[in-house]
Amino acid sequence: MKLFSMPDIGVTIAVALILGLGCFVQSLVGFGMAIVAAPLLLMIDPKLVPTTISMVGLTLASINAWQYRHQLSFRDLSWAYMGRVPGTAVAGGVMLVVTTQMLEIIIGAAVLVAVLASVMRFDITPNRRNFFVAGFTSGVMGTTTSIGGPPMALVLQHADVNKMRACLAGYFAISCILSLIALSATDFLTWWHFKQAVFAIPAVLAATWLAYRVAPRVKPLLVRRAMLLLCTLAGVSTLVRGLMGG
Repeated sequence: MKLFSMPDIGVTIAVALILGLGCFVQSLVGFGMAIVAAPLLLMIDPKLVPTTISMVGLTLASINAWQYRHQLSFRDLSWAYMGRVPGTAVAGGVMLVVTTQMLEIIIGAAVLVAVLASVMRFDITPNRRNFFVAGFTSGVMGTTTSIGGPPMALVLQHADVNKMRACLAGYFAISCILSLIALSATDFLTWWHFKQAVFAIPAVLAATWLAYRVAPRVKPLLVRRAMLLLCTLAGVSTLVRGLMGG
């Protein structure tokens, strides 16, 4: 008995490649996997978002947290974790009523807001209040759309690059677990999601390894501009798709 029919194999390969691309971006700059992957996965199968991304995100965050473990500070993240819990609870309720069209609109808008915030370079002080607010906002966005990185990235934007990557990875590891618990409680986590995530692991590992090798050779400004362009195109296309009804 085959696990997948031919169409399913094609979908699984496409999903793995998209998630691999997102993981490459996140391992390179600290966040962005969901921003890259979510709009593209919605076009393949809306059921992939946000559960499969959250599963892969947990794996990726664990790898990156270990890679940058010496720069990881849980003291800086404690207030973000406290904000993440009520944010995740709010998102669990949202998931019970959201439709595919609404999800596309939310994700498209979230991506464009993230791009705008990055371009405008908002100066947000990394204090307890802002970490809590970022954690709450990230909890709502991350659980409903899988795009939870931008609020935390904005708070950490002036930190040392490796420290930022470490803190984001440490935050994502815990937040993905919370999101998956909420998704499981609302019946958005199934064996099908698990299979898609497992088959993407080789692509995740390969993309992460490549990002670690490429990072010292690539100018951060070039990577940032390419990611913003990709995010803008993905956000616009997803938002238009949602507004037009799919």
